[in-house]
Amino acid sequence: MKCTKIFSIVCMLLLSTICLPQAGWAQSPQKLGKVKSALITEISGITPYGYGEGYFWVHNDSGDGPFVYLIDSTANLKVKVEVEGVKFTDVEDIARFQVDDKKYLVLADIGNNLRNREILSLYVIEEPQVTISKSLNTIRVPLLKEIKVRYSDKRRDAEAIFVDPTDHQLYITSKRDFESTVFSLPLDLNGSTAHTLRPLLTLPFTFTTSADISGDRKYIVAKNLTTIYMWERQNGQSVIETMSQTPQIIPYIIEPQGEAICFDLYNRFLYTISERPFGLDSYLYKYEF
Repeated sequence: MKCTKIFSIVCMLLLSTICLPQAGWAQSPQKLGKVKSALITEISGITPYGYGEGYFWVHNDSGDGPFVYLIDSTANLKVKVEVEGVKFTDVEDIARFQVDDKKYLVLADIGNNLRNREILSLYVIEEPQVTISKSLNTIRVPLLKEIKVRYSDKRRDAEAIFVDPTDHQLYITSKRDFESTVFSLPLDLNGSTAHTLRPLLTLPFTFTTSADISGDRKYIVAKNLTTIYMWERQNGQSVIETMSQTPQIIPYIIEPQGEAICFDLYNRFLYTISERPFGLDSYLYKYEF
């Protein structure tokens, strides 16, 4: 029954891409390395390490503790970070942002498969500058801020966030709506009230599992289990104006359960990585675009 359901979802997602344009500049991906550590078998989000090229923050989704992990460019686990003072429920994506000279990570505890949570959380920490060695390094960092969110109309499941570097507006894209829906809120590190999110835009696809924006603000990307969608942002356009346009399709090697995508620090490449359902292998892939 489970396999039949997955097959039906994949077929539906593939059919939804038939009329969308293919990106002519994209190349076949490069397989960089296989995930070997038993600590990161359900990777659901990825973002580049802000203090050096060739490293990435990743995290598991539900079932793990309050941990973030640093991997290198061959998917080897290098650092385990425990976030103090918080209990994760279902963290589904991670994004980085910078205010003045300080770098931050935001972890989106917005997974809601059963739609049994009304209040969801975004956890903000200062991005740690870590020591990387041959052996696994383990550190602890304090939680800086919990930002609570709810949807104005109904409970939703979502797995995709990114932060616009222009104005530090955070965008959430829902997963299980018939058409994925986009919401936003300001990343206010000083506020204390819960944010009520209202629909801003529906997208021509569903089951969105991850999203990101390039550091130069020029490209926005989102993916589901079968497809990578990309928008090119023109000067003066808002995020919503950009995502209102027809996206282009990046040729994608379908992963076992691909739920994570990010740009690199220098806006040259896309990276994807997946969970390991049924014990299947997971790889870090690099895409030119």
